[in-house]
Amino acid sequence: MDIIETDSVTLSYGTKTVISGGYMKLVSGRVHALVGRNGYGKSSLMRVIFGTQPAEFSFTRYNGRKLQQPFKVPGLIRYLPQFSFIPRNIKAGVFARSYEVPWQKIVACFPDFAAIENAYVSSLSGGQIRMLATIVLICSPVKFVMLDEPFTHIMPLHVEIIKDLIRREAANGKGFLITDHMYDHVLDLADAYYYMEWGVVITMTREALLEKDYFLRLR
Repeated sequence: MDIIETDSVTLSYGTKTVISGGYMKLVSGRVHALVGRNGYGKSSLMRVIFGTQPAEFSFTRYNGRKLQQPFKVPGLIRYLPQFSFIPRNIKAGVFARSYEVPWQKIVACFPDFAAIENAYVSSLSGGQIRMLATIVLICSPVKFVMLDEPFTHIMPLHVEIIKDLIRREAANGKGFLITDHMYDHVLDLADAYYYMEWGVVITMTREALLEKDYFLRLR
């Protein structure tokens, strides 16, 4: 079992404190939900865990060993941001292979991509680009994957494809941290739950999470 732990994160943008504490543990083979209102710091926390967002203070360990920048550890972690990050002047197949994912695996997950291996990213639609990025990162040979809004703006049928892929990868030992405002999909996948409120991360049961004001307002 592999574990990433992040503790005591403090992060501010100017005079605004975005994250002010809490403890999070990601375990291999499990899907972890990170839930909270927009602007509460979920994306910032993911970037701190990943190692690309400097914080005033943070303490991250991998299997008990302190890490400064987890993203630099080969085979450890990937992060899907909300925005498109794929260079538009490369081919879809080249992008997949840059993350060590064979194109055959992409097609096995999503047959609609069979014909676009040699297509430049600039020729793809926004939905195709998002699906490509999401599938590649989920399938990449790492121990943990963090997904920021993987279901937003994705067709319902394609959402189910992504969910099934996450389930298969988790069953094979990969750990996931997922946040999305389409919370029903996240909760359908998750077996561990974190709630973020006013910059603090709280571990919760599913039952307690659904009683939070955030969910009561959505009913």
